[in-house]
Amino acid sequence: MTLFLPFQTPHKYRCYSPTAMVQAIIKVKECGSAIKTAARQFGIPEASLRHKLSGRVDLEATRSGPPPMLSQEEEAHFVSHLKFMVSCGYGYSRSEVVDTAFEYAVSLGKRDRYNPVSFRWYSGFMSRWPELNILKPRGLKNQRDKATSMENTERYYTKLGSILTRYHLRDRPERVYTVDEKGLTTSHKPPSVVTSVALISQALKSGSSTTVTVIGCGNALGSSVPPFFVFPGARMRQDLLEGKSDGADGGVSKSGCSNSIIFRKYIEHHLCKYLPERSADNPVLVLYDGHRSHINLDLIDWAHTHHIILLILPAHTSHVLQPLDNGCFGPFEKIYNKVCLKFMREHCGQSITRYNVCSLGCSAYSKAMSPHNLQSSFRKAGIIPFNPDIVDLSNYRPSEVLQQIDPSACQRKASAPDTT
Repeated sequence: MTLFLPFQTPHKYRCYSPTAMVQAIIKVKECGSAIKTAARQFGIPEASLRHKLSGRVDLEATRSGPPPMLSQEEEAHFVSHLKFMVSCGYGYSRSEVVDTAFEYAVSLGKRDRYNPVSFRWYSGFMSRWPELNILKPRGLKNQRDKATSMENTERYYTKLGSILTRYHLRDRPERVYTVDEKGLTTSHKPPSVVTSVALISQALKSGSSTTVTVIGCGNALGSSVPPFFVFPGARMRQDLLEGKSDGADGGVSKSGCSNSIIFRKYIEHHLCKYLPERSADNPVLVLYDGHRSHINLDLIDWAHTHHIILLILPAHTSHVLQPLDNGCFGPFEKIYNKVCLKFMREHCGQSITRYNVCSLGCSAYSKAMSPHNLQSSFRKAGIIPFNPDIVDLSNYRPSEVLQQIDPSACQRKASAPDTT
């Protein structure tokens, strides 16, 4: 005899977020609301809320079995960070969420470097927070054109203006800094030369190409922070810094690009040496873009405790709003190319490698990050003096066009027969 069971849809273990449970508990404990009313209001099973309030189930518990790696409060803090980054235009991929959670757990002492977080944790984390979702982002070029909109820019300047006013920084340019990165390649770009019309011009350049990242910083008064170099490699060698300028330092990464560990080292051990004294009522403002290598939840908490305000530029708008991109890194690249050309002419047969990029880069950096260029950069970006209306209206045109165009309408128009 065969027994047929009726089809049943799988029951979801928990279809509410920890935030809803916390709000329901607060509603009952602090506002005196009835348990049944609070459960109905926040969409929580009444029995679950009663078990939490009676102590039968731990307030931190979000599922049966072993507790999660992070507590409910720590996960809520982590979720708010993810939401904030999405609002800024820097959403994390699955692997980046896992890596960021791992770094956060290490900073809390709940993981060590030899016990990484797995994707199994990610699956459980997403099931505990149904308010999170996975969406495919648009391409970078489209994002850049669309992100440079008047709404995003006004929102940024409103936030910047409130910070400058609240902490009395509008007339204190020595306490407003900006940080940015620039890649230097050993296969530099030769400058233009005067030649005959009948001849094909040639210029010396290195055969192989290696990229070394330079992290630069300066304030609105015109004072620059010595450069920090990120070399490709697995172990830092002091001969990589041979010929460096005073105060310059460096580190290594596998690709020669900055990452969260390098950027944390730069902020905590390099930049802080050149920042003025700080207090809760007298902080320092540091503007930077929200690249994945710059964002670290532990770093944000650390900066807050050390009275450093980290203000993230809107995503894909650094070409308009980043001061160093506006007035320093353009000259930096041109000067570096000229310095490299001069070096190869004076040292015939010697190529540019990662062992002499530091001395050449320091020479170009000191000239490009001059007081005049830094002051001009902050002025062009509308920071010091504060001027939200300084952005050229032409920068908004691509975003306006992209917002007005209906792709489906364009496709219908393209497929319509020609009646002329």
